[in-house]
Amino acid sequence: KSTCSVDIGPINPGVFTFEYKDIKTNIFGISDLPVGFFGLLKGRVNLIDTVWFDGERWIERTYLGNGDVAYNVYVRDEDDEKNA
Repeated sequence: KSTCSVDIGPINPGVFTFEYKDIKTNIFGISDLPVGFFGLLKGRVNLIDTVWFDGERWIERTYLGNGDVAYNVYVRDEDDEKNA
């Protein structure tokens, strides 16, 4: 479970912010285990600099260590969502 928001202001429009609130794992058929490595993410705030989102494609901008701009493209997989 997490909370999220999208900045619509003039400084960082499109920045998507999410925070992990409650993390459970599912290992070897045992579900809802509140332990493990992923528990370290609880309370962590993450920012995604969104360049484009149309409901199917999501393009994210990021900056490399040398200052160059890089883009990541994600495509929605509706079949995967149905099986989740």
